[in-house]
Amino acid sequence: MPAVASLYRDDLLDAGVDVIGVSQFNTTEVATREFVELHELTFPNFYDPDGAVATAYGIRGVPSYVFIDKEGRIARTSSGARGVELIEAILGELSVE
Repeated sequence: MPAVASLYRDDLLDAGVDVIGVSQFNTTEVATREFVELHELTFPNFYDPDGAVATAYGIRGVPSYVFIDKEGRIARTSSGARGVELIEAILGELSVE
């Protein structure tokens, strides 16, 4: 998440790309807030205690990324710690489409 936060601050915010963090799986709301503060995450984050967001988007592991296109449709998903390069590549693909 800190790498995503840096990418968000440096590039995505000015490009009009939204990032939303969802915390669940073996954590608490308090731990989520502490993590956000510790890593200075400047994009919205929330705690999803019953996993409703994960269920809605078919997320089975963390971290997971769901990329939603300009029409509001799920364009791509990715699971696992794959790094900023993957995020940048997918965003590049989506901006061309």
